[in-house]
Amino acid sequence: MGKTALLKKSLLVAFMVALVVGALALAGCSCSSAASSKSSSSMSASDAMTVPNVVSLAQPDAEKAIVAAGFKVGTVKRDASDTVRAGCVISQDPTATTSAKAGSSVNLVVSSGKADPKSVTVPDLKGKTQVDAEKALADVKLVGVASNPEETDEVAPGQVFKQSVAAGSTAKEGDKIAFTVALAPGDVTVPDVVGKVREDAKGIITGANLGFDYTTAYNDDVPENVVISQSVAAGTQVKSGTTINVVVSLGPKPTQDVKVPDVMTYSWKDAEAALLSAGLQARYTGDPSGTVVAQDIPAGTEVAQGTLVTVMLETHKPGQNPIMNFIGNYGADKAQVHVESSGDSNGRITVRWATSPTEGHKWVMTGAFDPNSLTLTYSNCVKTSYTGDQNGGTANETTDYTDGSGSITFHDSTGLSLTWDDQKEHVADGMTFNYAS
Repeated sequence: MGKTALLKKSLLVAFMVALVVGALALAGCSCSSAASSKSSSSMSASDAMTVPNVVSLAQPDAEKAIVAAGFKVGTVKRDASDTVRAGCVISQDPTATTSAKAGSSVNLVVSSGKADPKSVTVPDLKGKTQVDAEKALADVKLVGVASNPEETDEVAPGQVFKQSVAAGSTAKEGDKIAFTVALAPGDVTVPDVVGKVREDAKGIITGANLGFDYTTAYNDDVPENVVISQSVAAGTQVKSGTTINVVVSLGPKPTQDVKVPDVMTYSWKDAEAALLSAGLQARYTGDPSGTVVAQDIPAGTEVAQGTLVTVMLETHKPGQNPIMNFIGNYGADKAQVHVESSGDSNGRITVRWATSPTEGHKWVMTGAFDPNSLTLTYSNCVKTSYTGDQNGGTANETTDYTDGSGSITFHDSTGLSLTWDDQKEHVADGMTFNYAS
């Protein structure tokens, strides 16, 4: 082979090698590009972040939390909400705890507050019962308020005859509409006081122009001082002034008896405190500004714990002596003591004691009587002595005038203490008394 031919062959081989190398180079570049693309995709996955929860946060706090988590705040829309306070986030997109690319946007919906209430038409309540009227209002999202029933002959008793907003008027959802139920002339509706404490029950009943009275009873299920039942059922129409009797619970029946304390001459406040302290119930009749002049269960009587003790309160009027009755036995002669009468403006009071109904002595005393201590300070007495005959009449009567002075103090439990011309006699044998001003 000549040199020229050999040179040509060498150049051809070199050209072919170059083509192969170039092809391999191109192939190698393509693989590198794929690897680079794969590497770029892996980097994007590593840039994903967890979206924070900003629902219910105030908007400024929510935006700070979004930025701190590596995101940015996207669109912010406003919407009404009955449950989320104005200015706080209602919802977010993307939702909390999902993954999103770092630096991507988190969109927010922020509360603008409660939506304005819708307008509704007020229904006609006339002729409806209270229950039906309240339902008709509730059906259109209005609130019914029943005012005190009134006497009228416009509709039948128990039916609505007027309302605070005229039927057909426009109102907002949630508005209050008052209405009034009819009473027959002269009648009132008995309120429901079962389950009320006694003081509240009294206020409700008397506020309805009805009378109130109560008795007590033990009850294992109803707490103490709470009404168990009432004599006239709630909702019944009765004449104004009718007395409603209720039964008030004493709580579970106690197993121990207690002694009734002596509350004579006490104020109502002190008497009630003493009775309650002894484990008893207390009530009064008469003038609450007065003092106790009688109690229905005598002091020292043993009764069941929780028993009701009624005391009578009366006020002594200036210039008027109290009227009292003392009956009992004292001393060796077992004589009877009886304060017969008193009350004139001169302070005269009559005291009589005797060993028999027609035999003994009587003093008419002029003086000042202190109702708080039950003491008469006297002077200028008239003494009358009696002698009885065999038939029980008066055989002889002698009257003496004296200028003696002293005091008589009457005690319900310790008897009678008598001071006469500085000579003192104590008697305390079986004394009992009634006292009324």
